[in-house]
Amino acid sequence: MFGSNTAVKSITTCLGIVLSATIASAPIVAMAQDYVPPKRGIPGRREGAGTRGNCLKGTKPLMPLIPSDAFSATISDRPVFFWYVPSVASTVTVPPKAEFKLFDGSRSIHSGSVDLMGGGKVISYQLPANVMNTALQPGKDYRWQFSVICNSNGNRSISFVEGTFQRLQPSATLTEQLNRSSVEERPKVLATAGVWQDAIATLAQQRCNRPQDSKLLASWTRLLQSVQLGNYVNESLAATCPNVSSTPSR
Repeated sequence: MFGSNTAVKSITTCLGIVLSATIASAPIVAMAQDYVPPKRGIPGRREGAGTRGNCLKGTKPLMPLIPSDAFSATISDRPVFFWYVPSVASTVTVPPKAEFKLFDGSRSIHSGSVDLMGGGKVISYQLPANVMNTALQPGKDYRWQFSVICNSNGNRSISFVEGTFQRLQPSATLTEQLNRSSVEERPKVLATAGVWQDAIATLAQQRCNRPQDSKLLASWTRLLQSVQLGNYVNESLAATCPNVSSTPSR
């Protein structure tokens, strides 16, 4: 989904889903969700981009769409990561590259290129299934880094953000809730259980499939607002429509 890796290039592309419609005041209890963070007791902080040089422009920085403590969790065998990427500065003469890296401590265990789709929107990257199945242990923290690399007139500049995520084995209760829930209810179930990566990916998939659905737009807005990302709810979502699994990975 939502990235440029080979496994998802064949999926239908949905570009320019504009998240700027007015949210109706009608009840949306079944669709709305607030993220409930897990009790980890480990400090962390989501930040805007670190930079080495001037690569991106805009009033909003490069920003990961993750909770404010920079930690997220997944039960999927192919989790999806999201970032808001500003437009590329006009001084950049060579098309920039974007890269996703995954680390186990200081050791890099995966890297992949990400399609920026022009910038000025929310983009994403889906982790390949073989990484989850062969490299990631349940219950262990892993660090990721997303970088935008620009080269112009021999000058190299980098903007990057980082975060931590964990692969979870869901409880029997959560598994039962997901099995009983409708497609529309799953983002709420996942967000309430603290499974951020799958909550936002499942909701983004629904937005991609039904971009004019005002209830889905309202749910997207509420989910981002629940992690203090309300400033990004109106940004376009450049996305492919994947087959996102909200069932446990094995």
